[in-house]
Amino acid sequence: MIKRIFTILILLSLIVPLNFAQGVDRSGGYARILSLGNNPYVVDPEGIKLNPAWASEYSNFIWGDIGSNTGAAFGNSSAGQFFGGNFDLGRGLTVGAMLTRNDFNSISIGRLDPFSIAGIGVVNLINQVPGASAIALNNNLELLGAYKKGKMTLGFGFAFASTSSETSPPQGNSTTSSASQIGLNPGILIELNSRILLDFGASFIFPSAKYEPAAGNTAKVSETIIGLNGRAFFKYSNKIRFIPSLVFLTQSGSGDNGTISTDLPSNTAFALGIGVEYTSGDFLLVGGPGLATISSKTPAGTTGNPPELTTSYFLFPVWNVGAEWHALDWFIGRLGYTASTGSQTTQNGVVANAITEVTNTLYAPGLMTLGIGLRFGDFALDGTVNADVLRQGLNNIAGGGATFAYLSTSYAF
Repeated sequence: MIKRIFTILILLSLIVPLNFAQGVDRSGGYARILSLGNNPYVVDPEGIKLNPAWASEYSNFIWGDIGSNTGAAFGNSSAGQFFGGNFDLGRGLTVGAMLTRNDFNSISIGRLDPFSIAGIGVVNLINQVPGASAIALNNNLELLGAYKKGKMTLGFGFAFASTSSETSPPQGNSTTSSASQIGLNPGILIELNSRILLDFGASFIFPSAKYEPAAGNTAKVSETIIGLNGRAFFKYSNKIRFIPSLVFLTQSGSGDNGTISTDLPSNTAFALGIGVEYTSGDFLLVGGPGLATISSKTPAGTTGNPPELTTSYFLFPVWNVGAEWHALDWFIGRLGYTASTGSQTTQNGVVANAITEVTNTLYAPGLMTLGIGLRFGDFALDGTVNADVLRQGLNNIAGGGATFAYLSTSYAF
């Protein structure tokens, strides 16, 4: 349970969308956001992942993530890789696509079986049924489009992926295990006036898995994942903007073995933040405090004691701060910092139908990040620096450590 909650904390930090600015720099990616303290208030094409209306601001644009050097957060050596592109068709219409994997670094329709990392994905659960052998979802295709008319932009994304495994004996019926996922992603940008813009995106993700034995009942598992992301951007002056943000994520599901239906463990996350952006020439400073609540519920067992058990977190303040400066036409330096303080409440036992609760103070110690951006004409390469490179000093001459922890790339044309 504790491992699952910390996983939700990691996932929550990845679902915050990015704000809007007129005349956006058509470059960037997750490596830039990570370098700036995993900052939820930074203008970047990352916003396309949660609100396809952003594609209109990044038309004629090819981008992707080269990924992580260690993959520690996702379990492989090149985590987070994807490739995408957006193309201007004229008359305000932009179309695009993204090819993603099951380690995609955002809970959006591009991420397959999102809660598999927490051990409660549909493939993990269906394979607990004796005989089931469903194949994990991978290689997702997301199609998206944006239509801009006046001061309003509408966007929509659609994604679908599936797998199957069938065993056909010489005699008798076949045994089939399968999994699939449908994703829908509407979004909108509305410029109310020269000082206020609203940004809203919603992600609806429906993963499911099924096991059909040669004889007996069919087993099914399905989940519903809904993410809502809202922003309002208030321009105070040419140097300062205030950026309140709101994020909501919920996951629930059910399982059916043909005779008994049960509810799956569920998770709900809520985040509220207020960012301040300060710009002066080639220098950007952006960040602010936020709060977050996360709740994970486990349904009652067969004994019926109690109705459910809950582990919850309340985090305040959550700090995300970043600075960026264009040192040269082709070189950008970045610095970021994240930290959070809160409490954890766990229901860890039941005696005589009474629930025992334990509440503890929780710290996520401050973490400093560094990054660079390289610009060669319309080509961009952004990297989050592996801090060990700086700590090792002269050992880098003969050492074998990786220089970058994460890399993103893009090309605007």
